[in-house]
Amino acid sequence: MRLEPEPERAPASVAVRFAWRFALCLALVLAATLRWGHALAEALLPLIAAEINALDNTYRIVALEVVQRGGEELIRIVVTLARCVVLPDGAHCADPRAQAQASTLLGHLTLPPTLAVAAVLAWPPASWREAAWRLPLLLVGLALLLALDVPMVLWASLWQLHVDAFAPGLFSPLLLWLDFVQSGGRMALGLVCAAGVLAAAHALAERGQVRRGVGG
Repeated sequence: MRLEPEPERAPASVAVRFAWRFALCLALVLAATLRWGHALAEALLPLIAAEINALDNTYRIVALEVVQRGGEELIRIVVTLARCVVLPDGAHCADPRAQAQASTLLGHLTLPPTLAVAAVLAWPPASWREAAWRLPLLLVGLALLLALDVPMVLWASLWQLHVDAFAPGLFSPLLLWLDFVQSGGRMALGLVCAAGVLAAAHALAERGQVRRGVGG
């Protein structure tokens, strides 16, 4: 008796299976972020401050905290000027006692990682090697994702205060990034992160399998 190969699943069937798995994983990860999101944000505050300090020594951080305002949780930064701000029209030196602040929703910190984790969990691995590669790659992807969102948004929001006051219309890649992230870009970043993790894990698993075949 000759065994017939199993027919390949239709793309529509694969998409439907992924959709319901993604919805289930997203609900579970969202529940986890609602439960532990505040604690995660508090734990990441020193890293956010360190990144902003490394990117720009213009500011001296007075406070970086999670606050409650109007029923919403925000990540708020309060700074003073550590040195003069140099813009095309010259240097602007404010009173060093003056403070500026910027904030972003706590959900902006947790949403992109939530999408990335849910998508990676929902996509079935082709082998155990691929599944094993996903965890370390996901951790690297999440670290990069977190670094590109909230710290950059807070930094850009502070910079925008100077641009609006002294150089309206100034071209700034940092402000372009702020517009991109706040216009839905952070959701795209989460999905791109997941796609990168899945593709890299698959490639590394295939490479390892080929090596084993050659060595065997």
